[in-house]
Amino acid sequence: MLQELTATTDKNIHTHIKDYAIYNQVANKRIVSWLKTKPTYVLDVEVPSSSNSLKQTLVHIWQVELSWFACLHNITTTLPYEQISNASAEEIFEGLLEQSERFADYTLELEERELKETTHVYIPNILDCDIPRFELIQLAFDHSTYHRVQITNIALHIGLSDPPITNYMYYLSRERALV
Repeated sequence: MLQELTATTDKNIHTHIKDYAIYNQVANKRIVSWLKTKPTYVLDVEVPSSSNSLKQTLVHIWQVELSWFACLHNITTTLPYEQISNASAEEIFEGLLEQSERFADYTLELEERELKETTHVYIPNILDCDIPRFELIQLAFDHSTYHRVQITNIALHIGLSDPPITNYMYYLSRERALV
């Protein structure tokens, strides 16, 4: 039986960004839980892609979530890329899940006023601007979503036929009520 989604017109930025934070955490958990059922060697199988393996894509998601989270706190990322990229599969899984949880917890604690406040973003030779927190948070979660799709594509390309569904609509229709 299909569940009916109820569209609401009173959903605001505050509610949406908090829902999206939980979705990001749930989707990362689904990917990691699924990959834990696979032989670890599949993480290193290379395919033509911007991040050319499952491991590199997971590392990239983790690193970028760390970077945007640090930016929101006006601090430097605590884990250098080299340390993350040389981590074991289990360390990558746990690191990504811990970071997603920290990001969700942080987002859930923000008041609407704080979400609308700006934070400074500086990426040498790329970006130097002030941006509302909610937009930076949305950017970070959209980035992770993009790369979870990449994980699905890499997985299918290397012969894994059962990647989990991790899109936002699936979360809204099937998982949000369980959280």
